[in-house]
Order: sequence, then structure tokens, then C-alpha cells
Amino acid sequence: MMKPYYEDSGITIYNGDCFDVMPDLPVADCVITDPPFSAYVHKNAKFLRNKKIVTAIDFKAIDFKAIEQLLSTIHCKRWFIAFMDWRHIAELNKSCPAPWNFIRFGVWLKTNPMPQLSGDRPAHGWGGIVYLHNSNSKRYWNGGGHHGNYIHSIVSDGNHPTGKPLKILMAMIISFSEPGDLILDPFMGSGTTLVAAKQLNRKAIGIELNKEYCDIAVSRLRQNVLNFD
Repeated sequence: MMKPYYEDSGITIYNGDCFDVMPDLPVADCVITDPPFSAYVHKNAKFLRNKKIVTAIDFKAIDFKAIEQLLSTIHCKRWFIAFMDWRHIAELNKSCPAPWNFIRFGVWLKTNPMPQLSGDRPAHGWGGIVYLHNSNSKRYWNGGGHHGNYIHSIVSDGNHPTGKPLKILMAMIISFSEPGDLILDPFMGSGTTLVAAKQLNRKAIGIELNKEYCDIAVSRLRQNVLNFD
């Protein structure tokens, strides 16, 4: 089994490929993650970073076969929640690998989306969220009858080109897990899921291929100051 890159207070980080690491991990209670999107999105995406428009995504896109492999490999008792390319979500709605059931398609409505620079069509101001559940366990969440959509600004702190808001990750963890649960993020990026889990008294495992992002995550986890964006 791969040696952890960082381990402290119930939070563990692995610097490696998630498909190599996941088979040796304990079963998670909940997965909350942000896998790469399709090649089409990566090619055309632009982001705000420190108030400047940038085009660089420094990690590889993945196709739907990789999403299927991920879901067939991962060990999780209950919810699989992911920010995901809507094209991949649509495919999961058609055919979801066992033991997963497709439950819902949610959205993150961005309050400061990138404008459509060409000006010849509406801008794309939202991101997709997929909610899957393991068919071998009873389905429940802590949100009652509320929706699973979120409204928040884009993160442009420079830590990661596709960083997600801490407030959204904290809301997801509160809604879909219990204190003491183990949260898994196989595409950890700069560690927002782990930071949220630590602040909410959950254990967490993050996996990230890029060492630079692992270092950023470790630095954030060592800052014992609440940061709500």
C-alpha cells in the first residue's frame, strides 16, 4: 500500500493516481469529489485567477470510460457526489455502473461566471453536480425536503484552476454525512473537501496526482483558522 503523503487528526493525503490508491483504502461513508471534465471542456475553458482570465488547465481531461472505471473501483457505503461535466452526468443517467443508482442532477449556480467572450451566445453560468447512491444501503440525507442546488461565486484564489467554494463543500458534508464519518475525495486538488471535513469533525482521505496541489492542501490543513471564502 502506498505511504501517505500527509496524515494528521483523521485526515490523510496520498500523492498518486486514484486508481492505484483506492483498492487499498478503507470503505468510505461518502464520496465528495470533482473529477476532470471532458476534453471538449478542458480545451475551451477559461477561468478567473486573481482577477485575470487564464486558459491553462494543468491536468488531463477524462472520458466517460474513466468515470465508469472510477465508480466500479471505488468503495463507498452511501453517497457519491461529484461536480461533473453535464455530458458525463447525462451518460450516467442512461447507464450507471453497479452498485450505483442515479438519484439526481443538481447545479452550482455561479454568481460571477465567466462572460461569453465571443458575445455571440449566452454565457455558461452553472456547473453540474451528480448524486449517486449505493443500492446496497438505505438512502437518507440530512436535508429533508430541500433541494441539492447551490449558489456561490467562483473561487479565484489561484490555488487551483477549478477550485470549489468551501461553503458548498461544507454544506454537502453536513447534508450527506454524520460526524465521525469517513469522506473520500479521489480528485482532491487543493484540498477543499478535506479542509471542510476537518472543520466539521469528519475523517477524510484525499488523493491527488499533482504534488504541488498536495503541498497546497497540506498548508491549508495546517492553518487552524476557519475560512469561509
